[in-house]
Amino acid sequence: MPSRPTLPATSAALLLCLGLAAPAIAQSPSSDLAARRAAHIEVARERTLAACKEKGLALPPAFLAWVDGDPLVRASVYGCRKDPLPVLLALRSLEIDLGETVVRREATQLALAFAIQRSYQKKREKAAPWNDGDIEPPDAELPDVTPRPPLVLSIPGDPRVPVDTKDSARTLDRDDHIVNFLEDHAEIEVEAKVEELPPLVYDEKGIAKPRGKAVTVVKQVKRKPLAADVIADPVLQREFNAYMASHGHPEVSIDCGERVVHWTSEAAVDDEALRNRIASAHELFQAAYRSKGRAPAARDRAPSMAESMAWFLRNHRYGFAPEMQKERGWPRLPLETPWPLLVMLAEDDQPLREREEIWARFRDRGELRTYGEYIGGIAQQFDMQSARRVSPFAFSYGSIQMMWKDGGVCGTMGNIGARTWRILGVPASTAGQPGHCALVKLERSAEGQFRYVGEQYATGGDEVTHVHARWYCDDEGGRRPMVFHQAVAFACNHSFASTVDTLVLRRVYDALPEAQQREEAPLFVAAALEVNPFALVVLERVIAEANSVEALLSVQAIFERTAEPKLDAKEHALYRTTVRDLVHARIGALPAPQGKQANASLLQALDRQGCTDAKLLARCWRAVDGEEGFVTRCEAALQEYLRSPERTKNGRAGRELAGRLQKLGQTVKGEKAKAAWAGEMLEHFAGKETLVLRGKPALDPVVVTLCKIAGRELPKVGTGQ
Repeated sequence: MPSRPTLPATSAALLLCLGLAAPAIAQSPSSDLAARRAAHIEVARERTLAACKEKGLALPPAFLAWVDGDPLVRASVYGCRKDPLPVLLALRSLEIDLGETVVRREATQLALAFAIQRSYQKKREKAAPWNDGDIEPPDAELPDVTPRPPLVLSIPGDPRVPVDTKDSARTLDRDDHIVNFLEDHAEIEVEAKVEELPPLVYDEKGIAKPRGKAVTVVKQVKRKPLAADVIADPVLQREFNAYMASHGHPEVSIDCGERVVHWTSEAAVDDEALRNRIASAHELFQAAYRSKGRAPAARDRAPSMAESMAWFLRNHRYGFAPEMQKERGWPRLPLETPWPLLVMLAEDDQPLREREEIWARFRDRGELRTYGEYIGGIAQQFDMQSARRVSPFAFSYGSIQMMWKDGGVCGTMGNIGARTWRILGVPASTAGQPGHCALVKLERSAEGQFRYVGEQYATGGDEVTHVHARWYCDDEGGRRPMVFHQAVAFACNHSFASTVDTLVLRRVYDALPEAQQREEAPLFVAAALEVNPFALVVLERVIAEANSVEALLSVQAIFERTAEPKLDAKEHALYRTTVRDLVHARIGALPAPQGKQANASLLQALDRQGCTDAKLLARCWRAVDGEEGFVTRCEAALQEYLRSPERTKNGRAGRELAGRLQKLGQTVKGEKAKAAWAGEMLEHFAGKETLVLRGKPALDPVVVTLCKIAGRELPKVGTGQ
């Protein structure tokens, strides 16, 4: 990245406003920091333009005037990254490629999303092969702002160029003979799924009744063998080996067993030697398909920033007939969607040819499939999964098309869903859950309110979901839990302008010396929450840097006083508890307060705030009432749970308490003591070990957890309580 230039002399006075040379003026928190926020933007602007001059980069005055003329654009460009230079240059680069009208008027928010997102990552031509957010940190390369003709969007065609494998003008090689064996072989009979309309049925008058929808049936069909057929059939394997030997390649010999891996196989291959032989056969056939133009030599390159944006815009403008536009729900989102919500879309780097096929299916037939073929344990063995259906194909591994062909488990399903939604212009990402992969996407209500929603959830809700796409709010752009992305949507619903204000406030805070950060933390929290109650971008930084219990309780108090009255009790519940939990986690990471009274006061505050941090509570309980107090409070929690109607509602209360007990048990020193403690807790469940949830009896998850800690066998499932 460019080195930081010397500040122009005119910026020196702005340091006072930034708070780097004088204390803040005591007044309303938001008004007090408004001047410093504006000064931060101005200093960043001057520094960025000085860097342009230093590097010999000339930007049109009209472009710079446009950036300065819109307060939101100006703040977004200069105020939301520590180094705004890549953002400014990327925006100008997009303008060169796509035109002033697109960037300055038609799709400014999308252009900002691309410019800001790309400032977080290194430019690359290889598209991400799997989960989202797989990006590399940026290097010193800057966006190209040299003059050039406008971009003409071009979708690459099929890159395969079939080779004549019987060309008499050259000596045939190994791969020629492999392909010839497959393509010259007599047809074989295989099972295939086909779509068929049901037979006609006639009424008593002999009039045909309306036919139902087409159904999938399995039929025997004849076709040339594919590589996958050879891998599955020992007879074909022997034929292949003999053919290759007779054509000068006796070293080519495969032994893959009988239907160990085949078109519909789901079981993993446990025999390591056999798996290696099958993997080698797959590599052999795939290499032949690639070298002879039956499969692409490599996956298509990722599109450039401008190509990707141009492709999304072309689709957004597509002129569906009115009735079809309504049927398709097109466009899915308006171009005015705030850029902080579009960066997840801008992160998409699927090659254009891959996108185009899925888009064409949606455009022409209304096809919208976000789930593929779910297969079994073989999906955990990529080489075996690939071998089961290796055949000529127009797309490479890593593409959504290959995922459709080969199937998979939750990771593949999540990728299919997220990629399909992004192809349709909807920000979406794969997301992790305990032992599972799901996805999240952005939705907009009829009232214009945005919200991220989960799809394919299996092991919990938003509270256990970690989004793979990056969180482009701090200056690192790391992966964060779902609630961090939800907070961005809530913030934009509250006010897009104030959302950008809080992003700038975060940069102002980041730039302060550590001592001043600690001193002014309450001011920044109050100011951020005053302008936008969903200013998690400021809150999480202040909380992470706080170094005293008093400071953290102050942050929580400001949040309760300033933000909570503006929150919806149901919709924003996870956001509220997340802020609380961040505060409590940081308190737990600091040394415990000295003295019983100090811990009692802290415990009182934690109880009032509904603390669920098991280890922090355990520490306080012991500091106040010793080990006996710890046990007593654990028992009280169990009794409350046993009395609660939530226990028999859906199992969630039990899972949550089991998780807390697991952590509480970790605070008991010594394995014997842990087992004794768990045994003591289990006594409260005597005769109450079983729950009936949705009509089915099952062991209470709390009992299961306590039995594991106690080292006891699980009791038998009874009739339930």
